[in-house]
Amino acid sequence: MADSIPEKIVSSVSIDLAGQGGRIEKLLRAETGQVTLRISGGPKGESPAGALMLSEEQLIELLYKASLSGVISKGFIGKLREKIEI
Repeated sequence: MADSIPEKIVSSVSIDLAGQGGRIEKLLRAETGQVTLRISGGPKGESPAGALMLSEEQLIELLYKASLSGVISKGFIGKLREKIEI
């Protein structure tokens, strides 16, 4: 997202990764209403540097390609499905 367009954190979730933080934030552009996800990691309490910004559709495509290419295990999607009770 461009720095000049105001954005608001609508919701977020984080986990502890052995003293580091992993975080996903849902951002809303004030002008357009466009939703973007920001995925970041690093020292807790610090601003994310080099965070990954993508839409839900782009995240799905990334996970799909990672599954097809063997970057994530074939069981990953099944385990995710169990966690969120699809």
